[in-house]
Amino acid sequence: MTTYLPELSISDLVHAFESRDWSVLDACLGRQDYERLGLDRALRIASDLFARHGSLRGLRILDVGCNNGLVAKTLAALGCSVAGIDNGDVDGQGLYSDLHRQTQFAGFEFHRKDLSEFLATDPRSWDCILLLSVTHHWESGYAMSGERRYSDDDIRQLLSTLFRRTRLSIYYECPRKEPGFDEGFGVNFLLRYCSQLPPMRALGHTIGPNGYPREFWALDME
Repeated sequence: MTTYLPELSISDLVHAFESRDWSVLDACLGRQDYERLGLDRALRIASDLFARHGSLRGLRILDVGCNNGLVAKTLAALGCSVAGIDNGDVDGQGLYSDLHRQTQFAGFEFHRKDLSEFLATDPRSWDCILLLSVTHHWESGYAMSGERRYSDDDIRQLLSTLFRRTRLSIYYECPRKEPGFDEGFGVNFLLRYCSQLPPMRALGHTIGPNGYPREFWALDME
């Protein structure tokens, strides 16, 4: 049976992060089979932010296409102030109704909105923005459905707005050697829509729920 959230307590997570002892997490994750492997992304982002800025406390983060909220809520538990947004078009297991209830948790808020609508109605800027395996859906429609597909001009405007409203970094995950995507798709996607890119740092590879590797980057604004 596939589940969406691992049975993992926040105290276990914080202990592993602070002590660098991952044995409890390893044992737990070894017993799990869940749809979106998110803890690797969350911990890599948290570690990168901590190494560069010395603290996570109070960092304002926007998670675009937050899915089940695992990354957003993990970073909130580590001291960040996180807003997660998702249009909720693909919601066969009722993920998003529960996220509305969970906005009572300190440091986490959820908005069921499309990105363009959210940016038009919310003027906030952010320390970091997360684009984790979401931008390729802008060209093909969410979940490759063709629904809510953005035009080329829409994508240019979205990226320009996100770059302008980010103080520190954008964390960007994209397909790599995946059926339907050419080698280097993720960087080429940005180059198609941006006249100039901020400095990019490779953070390695992640694995998507379909088993294919993905590239993981930080785009640094400062």
